[in-house]
Amino acid sequence: MSLFKKKYSLLFYIFSILSFLIFLNINSFAEDTVPEFPYDPEEQATEIKMCAKVCLRRRDACVKRERNNPDSEQICQSQMIICINQCR
Repeated sequence: MSLFKKKYSLLFYIFSILSFLIFLNINSFAEDTVPEFPYDPEEQATEIKMCAKVCLRRRDACVKRERNNPDSEQICQSQMIICINQCR
């Protein structure tokens, strides 16, 4: 009888530990998709707009600086695109 109880208590402990580990794993995956708190989409949009304005100013400065270069439009446009991609 004692061996019977030990066997089932061991199985119960193993089952409990496995259940707990599965719960922790599911919980950690659920938190991956949650944005950082506090999340304010309007604030993020404002930051992106301000960053884009800085990129436009940089492009204007590039156009003035590269005025004599025949490829200035392409150079400055590509720099602006890189800058805007970094804003995201």
